[in-house]
Amino acid sequence: MALKIPFLGKKEEEVKVNFGGKLYVGFTLLVGFGAVNTGNNILYILLSFLLALMGVSGFLSRYNLKGLRVYFYPPEEVWCCNETTFGVGIKNLKRFPSFLVEVVQEKIGLKVSFDMVKGYIRGEAKVSFPKRGLYKIGKLRVSSTFPFGLFWRAFEVDTQEEILVFPKPVEVEVPPSVLRSQKSLKQAFLEVKVQRLGSDTVEGIKEYGGEGFRLIHWKAFAKYGELYAKELAGEETVREVIVDFDKIPAKNLEERISKAAYLVLKFKKLGYAVGLRHKDNEIPPALGREHFRKLMEYLALL
Repeated sequence: MALKIPFLGKKEEEVKVNFGGKLYVGFTLLVGFGAVNTGNNILYILLSFLLALMGVSGFLSRYNLKGLRVYFYPPEEVWCCNETTFGVGIKNLKRFPSFLVEVVQEKIGLKVSFDMVKGYIRGEAKVSFPKRGLYKIGKLRVSSTFPFGLFWRAFEVDTQEEILVFPKPVEVEVPPSVLRSQKSLKQAFLEVKVQRLGSDTVEGIKEYGGEGFRLIHWKAFAKYGELYAKELAGEETVREVIVDFDKIPAKNLEERISKAAYLVLKFKKLGYAVGLRHKDNEIPPALGREHFRKLMEYLALL
């Protein structure tokens, strides 16, 4: 489920004059100087109009960003050097819609634009992280150039969110004998354990066909006077693998981490319970999403 982080208020606002705004201000000043020097009433009327328009622009730009609530939706998994979709939502609590709203986080390259925000709207952006590890998202900047593009107004909201970026998987060759093996073995950087677990659960009875003394269903014999055998649930095969981090062939630490991530991901997809051994530390094999994240977090923070 997506994590939603509401921001309950605006921080300190920032206002900048755009290129078009600079031209507008320059033209207004020229008209003002002309009106003062010539005393021309038409120039005074034009100056009044220009100043009024500037005031309306400032009022509308401020109102445009008022009453907005921002929601941040990070993905469940983020992999190094892979584009990942991040979601950003905006809820407008005002009676009138907001226009040309943009949400930016420059540190991670996040940018989502909304032409109009009325009620609630959600947008998405692709983000790629160049390195593994923990990233603090920090502040999101919410800005707009509405209404006339003369001024740029923005405020910042703090997410307090951290993103764990998993290592980029780098393929490493796994001997086919390891994948096809029906018994436990050790080979290079892998330690595979295969267990066959029989089940004692009786699913029914069947005619006795020499299955052995242990499988005779004695209650059925006592009731019917004939030999019947127990019909047990099928045998279950459990496969575990431990990836020995220090024995993985690699040129440097980053390559070894990436290859370890590939092995963990590969055996997880094959249905193995995966564990990891590194120096004096060992994470025992287990299944499940939380265990997988535990392994990837260990590798990402090495």
